[in-house]
Amino acid sequence: MRALVRRLIDLLLDILQTVFRMLPWPTRTGLRAVGHPGPTSPVLVTGNYDLTVRRLLRAMRGQDAWLVVAPSQGVNVWCAAAGGHFGTHQVVTAIKTSGIEQRVQHRRAILPQLAATGVVAQDVARRVGWRVAFGPVYAKDLPTFLAAEQQASAEMRRARFTLRERFEMMTAWAAPTSFVLAVVFGLFARAWLIPVLALTWLLAAAVYLFVYERIPGPRKLVLAVVALAAACGYVVSIGAGTPALVGAAVMALGLTWLLSFDFTGSSPDRAVDHFDESAFQIGLDQDRCTGAFICLQVCPEGVFQRAEHQKKVELAHPDQCVRCAACIVQCPKDALYLHDGHGRRVEPDAIRRFNLNLLGRRAIDAGDSNGHDA
Repeated sequence: MRALVRRLIDLLLDILQTVFRMLPWPTRTGLRAVGHPGPTSPVLVTGNYDLTVRRLLRAMRGQDAWLVVAPSQGVNVWCAAAGGHFGTHQVVTAIKTSGIEQRVQHRRAILPQLAATGVVAQDVARRVGWRVAFGPVYAKDLPTFLAAEQQASAEMRRARFTLRERFEMMTAWAAPTSFVLAVVFGLFARAWLIPVLALTWLLAAAVYLFVYERIPGPRKLVLAVVALAAACGYVVSIGAGTPALVGAAVMALGLTWLLSFDFTGSSPDRAVDHFDESAFQIGLDQDRCTGAFICLQVCPEGVFQRAEHQKKVELAHPDQCVRCAACIVQCPKDALYLHDGHGRRVEPDAIRRFNLNLLGRRAIDAGDSNGHDA
């Protein structure tokens, strides 16, 4: 009976945290035992986003491991790492304060691959003597990763925007928007409530369920024109007046902008088109490359491959780069950088020091939180 209640609560939390995914959902930090771990068991580290932690624990059912939950302000690993809330400082602090060093004989930690934009592996090693490995993109692959002696296949390293994730992001944008609109229109314009909510969900579905990315030309403009035509056409068909027509136009344009604003930022498998470095490309200085190959481990899009007949990497698929900069953050020889093709470069030190804000600008000074001097 208790197990059934726990599963029911878990399901309700999944729904609630999916609907309101944009809000922080913190869980307790510190050390947790997964199964019956011992002194040689693997050590996993993740952020304190409740949905992530619960999914990881579900994926690791039947496995033995230690889990160190580090502070990430209740934000998911991908966003927290890029935004400076889950970096070297948080991981180092969690290792020092969790008591894990007294529980295991080794000094190896496995972090989510998507944490590589913020956690500098070599700085963790320098500061606390722990070697960092980056696990697969998805928690469900962790048991296979561990069984393969912590070797991830190329498929495990690739980020995907799956149908499930699309539904989750559609709901995460449409549900809170619908809640606000339901309050406003329920109080002041009840007759328009159902049409407005219908437009909201249809637009959200169009953006996230494979339609938006297949639109040729300027996507936002095309979608806005279609939404505008549909909303105004509905108003005309029911014989409403000019004020209603103007209101429908404003609502259609506003919802189109809101629901499509962060489409490219909703998954780590695509480049964000509204951030300052969107026009930049990944660059490689082969003279500096010494074949550490950590870029192969952290790239979510398979941009790199081993160069034939030499211990180096090469840019095999630069067009697939989403400019997450994880490879640049991790490269121990600073062989990677961003450039715009016209002489402007973003160097590794700037990428490690300045994290991204919500508008995609590298404006949050990490100071020495990632092991660099302010």
